[in-house]
Amino acid sequence: MQRRLTPELITAAALRVGDAEGPKAMTMRRIAAELGCDPMALYRHFPDRTALLDSVADLALADVTVPPGAWDERVRGILSAVREAAFRHPGIAAHVAARPPLQDNGLRLAAALTAALAEAGLSPADVVRATQALIAYVAAALAMSIAAGEPDARWRQLGEMFSTLPGAPPGAELPVTGSAEQFAYGLRLLLNGIRAEAAA
Repeated sequence: MQRRLTPELITAAALRVGDAEGPKAMTMRRIAAELGCDPMALYRHFPDRTALLDSVADLALADVTVPPGAWDERVRGILSAVREAAFRHPGIAAHVAARPPLQDNGLRLAAALTAALAEAGLSPADVVRATQALIAYVAAALAMSIAAGEPDARWRQLGEMFSTLPGAPPGAELPVTGSAEQFAYGLRLLLNGIRAEAAA
């Protein structure tokens, strides 16, 4: 007997498909096959594929927790964990980057970010602006990491250019585009900027 379809059941099946087979497999037809139903049955729960992928992206963040500690430790922990969660679910990672989730888990994490930034001493308006900037940074860094792959000729050319700058490290010592090291450095710059803005 076929299980009754629910949005939760469909979303979980889509995440499984993406984890196992990658983003190209996340079609309505393939997800329906995973569930043993007609593809049109999915449209009774989601108006289109984008809406389903929005739900899948939010589910991918279900395990992201808010760490204890000072405001900056919480911000760093949340955003780093979001990045790691996206990489654990390669089928939906690009969608997370393009459309940061705004359902239960996305809103839960956004609320934790705004609370941390308010604790940092920002005004309410600046809390909103800083939250937007941080989300945009994570999305852009994630998209860059997905697109970059292994260092290529283009990256080597950029590394050679950096090597010519006075006092700069050799290009071979620079963080790889999209790497965790590069992400952590950029996030540290943003957090320092938030501290300076709050102090001002």
